[in-house]
Amino acid sequence: MLSWILLGLLALATVVVGVLLWRLWGLRRRQDAILRFMDSADAFERELHACRERMQSMQRWISTLPSDMTRTALASLDLDPLVQKALRELLRQRLWLRDQGGAAPMAQLLQARADIERSRAALAENMEKLESVGAELAEAAGETHPVAAMMAGAYGIGSRDSDGPGTLH
Repeated sequence: MLSWILLGLLALATVVVGVLLWRLWGLRRRQDAILRFMDSADAFERELHACRERMQSMQRWISTLPSDMTRTALASLDLDPLVQKALRELLRQRLWLRDQGGAAPMAQLLQARADIERSRAALAENMEKLESVGAELAEAAGETHPVAAMMAGAYGIGSRDSDGPGTLH
């Protein structure tokens, strides 16, 4: 009889330990998801600030070119409101995580991080296009305005190497 009671208690203890381990695993998974979200959000914020700086640098360079070449280019580089909007959205997501992250379903946490990663990929793609267009513009401007080519180099524009000042990593 005593052995049956001990065996029952051992089985109960095993179930309790199993449930606790399962709960601990779930909490660890949630914590990892939150940390990955925050890492992605931090990286995206740095990339948005780098994007803003790069746009401003290109605007300064383009403003040195003759106005017939720059009117539409300057207008297309006025993206600060979009960067501000992205930063506000990122802040909104961080506040949501602070307020709701502990109770939010894992799928929602994972989706929020996936959204940030998609935004990061789109920003990187657009920055590559911007660098390419900047290099083409620097080359075209250099043909007609030699000083413009020197100015482009001073602003880090027109360099196609991957470690130039305008690339995001």
